[in-house]
Amino acid sequence: MADLLTQADFAKRRGVGKSAVSNWKKAGLLVFAEDAAGRMMVDAGRTEARLNARLDPTRGRPATAPEASPVLPLAAEPDDGSLISQRNLSRVRAEVAEEDLVGKRMKNAELARELVPAVEAERRLGHLGRMARERVQSELRSRAERLAAEREPRAIMALLDEATDKAFAALASAIAGGALDDDDEEDVTAEAA
Repeated sequence: MADLLTQADFAKRRGVGKSAVSNWKKAGLLVFAEDAAGRMMVDAGRTEARLNARLDPTRGRPATAPEASPVLPLAAEPDDGSLISQRNLSRVRAEVAEEDLVGKRMKNAELARELVPAVEAERRLGHLGRMARERVQSELRSRAERLAAEREPRAIMALLDEATDKAFAALASAIAGGALDDDDEEDVTAEAA
């Protein structure tokens, strides 16, 4: 379980002022996670690993640019004689690099307008669910007489599987053809009217 704190509590834990935490947030050095109540909180362990990886030993603060922070080769790291501590340090560095990469990808996707707000995604998923239900119901209605006449359970299951497969194949074709996009435009024009 992650150690989730508010920004003020993280500042106390780190022994700095709230403004330092605000500056770290602006610089993208804080790692956030959602708590059980759905609030965005600071993941203290991962954030401290990120800050420590970028710590400028001459200033005692995270460096503003990655090249400003001297990175010692693994062999030159202070060694407490433990191979495990060296592996942990390497793992933390890899996690920080991965988080930076994911952050850059998210920013690029946002700039390319490939991301949609959560409300829009929920609306589209709701619409997609209704489309799936209607397609399956339609296929089952078209096979109702055959299903009613059938006495063998395996034959009934085969008919149901066939109807479900056909419904989802038609749904996939509709989505690939832009059915959700077309419906979005209809919804917008209906709301405007």
